[in-house]
Amino acid sequence: MSQMDRFGYTTIIGNCLTILALWGPCMRWEGKDSRRWLMLVPALMLVFLWAGGTNARGQAIDAAQVERGIEQAVRFLLGGQQADGGWPEYNPQYPRGVSSLVTLALLTAGMDPEHASMTRAMRYVDAQELERTYTVSLQTMCYCAANPNRYAAQIRRNTLWLMKAQTPTGAWSYGQGFGGGGDPSNSQFALLALHEAQRSGVVDLPEAQWKQVFQRAADYWIGKQNRDGSFSYDDGKQPSGSMTCAGIASLVILGEHLTALQSRATDVLQCCTADDEAPDRVGHGLQWLARNFDIQTNPGMNSYHLYYLYALERVGRLTGRRLIGNHDWYREGAHHLIRLQNKTVGKILSNSPYQGNDYSETAFALLFLAKGKRQPLITHGEFRSTVADDWNRHPMAIQHLTAHTEQAWKRELSWQTVDLSQATVSHLLETPVLFLSGTRQPRFSDREKKLLKDYVEQGGFLFIEAGDGDGCQGKEFEDYIRRLVVELFDAPLEKLPPEHPIWHAEARILPADLPRNAWLYGVQTCCRLGVVYAPFSLSCRWEQHLPYGKPLDLAPEVQRQLETGTKIGLNVLAYATGKDLKERLDRVTVLEEVRNLAPTDRNVFYLPVVRHGAGFDDAPRASIHLIQWMNQENPFRLSSEKRYVNLTEEELQQYPVVFMHGRGRLELTAAQRKALRTYLENGGFVFANAICADTEFTTSFRQEMAQILQRKLEPLDPQHPMLTPDYYGFDVRQVRIIDPDDLGDGVVVGQRRAPPQLEVGQLAGRLCVVFSPLDISCALESRHSLQCRGYVRDDAARLSINVLLYALQQ
Repeated sequence: MSQMDRFGYTTIIGNCLTILALWGPCMRWEGKDSRRWLMLVPALMLVFLWAGGTNARGQAIDAAQVERGIEQAVRFLLGGQQADGGWPEYNPQYPRGVSSLVTLALLTAGMDPEHASMTRAMRYVDAQELERTYTVSLQTMCYCAANPNRYAAQIRRNTLWLMKAQTPTGAWSYGQGFGGGGDPSNSQFALLALHEAQRSGVVDLPEAQWKQVFQRAADYWIGKQNRDGSFSYDDGKQPSGSMTCAGIASLVILGEHLTALQSRATDVLQCCTADDEAPDRVGHGLQWLARNFDIQTNPGMNSYHLYYLYALERVGRLTGRRLIGNHDWYREGAHHLIRLQNKTVGKILSNSPYQGNDYSETAFALLFLAKGKRQPLITHGEFRSTVADDWNRHPMAIQHLTAHTEQAWKRELSWQTVDLSQATVSHLLETPVLFLSGTRQPRFSDREKKLLKDYVEQGGFLFIEAGDGDGCQGKEFEDYIRRLVVELFDAPLEKLPPEHPIWHAEARILPADLPRNAWLYGVQTCCRLGVVYAPFSLSCRWEQHLPYGKPLDLAPEVQRQLETGTKIGLNVLAYATGKDLKERLDRVTVLEEVRNLAPTDRNVFYLPVVRHGAGFDDAPRASIHLIQWMNQENPFRLSSEKRYVNLTEEELQQYPVVFMHGRGRLELTAAQRKALRTYLENGGFVFANAICADTEFTTSFRQEMAQILQRKLEPLDPQHPMLTPDYYGFDVRQVRIIDPDDLGDGVVVGQRRAPPQLEVGQLAGRLCVVFSPLDISCALESRHSLQCRGYVRDDAARLSINVLLYALQQ
């Protein structure tokens, strides 16, 4: 909390002296004034401690720093562009090589292909038919990144050139007619180009031709892998990080294409086959990379450092690995590259020897930073089972679902895989959705079960499927999951009705569209589902439904099932996230229990929930999370222990602030109204909101307050000091508000920045009631819901903290 940083021990001492000055006189007061001060003085002590504290939870690198680094690198590269549209080359044998690499990096960083600098760059890159594997490959990737339809003829020409250049070993050398068996460096670039060309969908070649090229390449890479999982440039020589990354990424790409090309038109969808037990060559390579992981140098080779980091990013992204070993590869890599960056001119150069110039090296660094920072969407959970790798029967499924989501949402996204046995809640909260799949009984430890429960309670969303049917036997997994859900959430899975928004959050799905005996089930948490379960294999359908390239020749019924399965996946993701995703390096907020270890409640702040007859506990963790969030920002003497308070004078007077929320019609008795008015007259404060923006609660709460205060609630001035840092909180004069609308075949989720919609009540000239007709509680409890009009979670927390800090200083 940056506004706190200016406070130090001098402020704390001064505030403590102020407390003493106030405390002495108030001890001699009598009547209602003494009751008011007895409530407020301990609270004031807490506020002064808050104002004196600082938040030391800093991070080594964040999204804003990376974005600035990317902008500086882009400016440096654009500044080096020559009059002809290209960049200085360092080797005349590779004409337009550096220019193609820089152009690709700029396009990847988000430069508009129609920008004047990019049109000049593409004109230069396209001006010559190239004859070297490296340059032909980079040129092809530029065509695909800029506009594959415009450059379709060039992509096809280069694709045929690369296919012809493949050696009998399945590798690529420096070009056609160079002889030899090829090398892994040229081979990885050729394969990357063919991968992008095939994905572009503009190269219409026979499937047999693609399959022959990819199969020969797969044979080459399989033969290149060392027994320890690594790859070397020359057989029998020292392995290196750059070549091992090249091998891993190539195996992933080849596995994807060969799996797709082996699909055949059948009348029946087949999800489990007898040949599922293939050697895990990718996993073997990742193990070597984890053992030899390094960011500051190319493992096994004191050169080609930034070339290695470009390859490392590709491995992390294509395999979905958030961690390689115990290393957060993107965070560590981004931190290292930003440290290497010359902040004056923006270029990024390694300290190790390299074969290039300032522009090629900065381009490699920019590719790492730009490609790796994509917003994370979904985590695939790895777990132990009675069958090895049962969690990952369809390895390309999550990658394909993410690609389909990118197309639907029109933004670049990423996915990740996390081993639950090593994960923390913080790791899982990097993405809003955790996907679990299996056919056999999982072996979740008690720690892993608690991890899943904590993840949902912290706002995460569990998306679970049993791979049953279509050739698979998943009843064992289904029985286990149904028991586990009851164990963790004290509620069974319930069938979701056809009108539930999950059936049309992105695209409308009718019961007739589903496979026989297929449905979705869920567990409700506050205003939304926290768990969704499918008793059939969606991942099988995602894997076989290619998001790019030429569609497979499948039977119509099979094609329909694949499309429906993908629509279900898109709907669940839209429902779970509201399409609001964090940036890759944004801080993850993990809320933890705040316990009062003192022998008494003296000087400890509690926030009790008011009991009433209109759903007073329908968002049971909202107040708990608010206190935990407050403690997370700047800890002082708080307790997140859940307490309730009845509307009686005796109970209310124990607390300076009470929390009130609900849905449905609120009806108070005359005695309750009298107790609440007395509480407010004595200095108490009510903070309230309508759960999920419930209009009936809003109307009835306003009516009750009008009777209690003898005046209506009034809109809060959008410039009121409560919404500013004046009370040591945040500047929340502008917040993000979610406006969901259920229209047509999808749920339209609007998000706008606007002043908070708060209403206030006064008594004897003192502001003593703050009410939000927009939802706060569901946002605090989990995430904002597609069904709720209200604040996004971070802003709901900051706004609430400001209200509490203001209340405690009145």
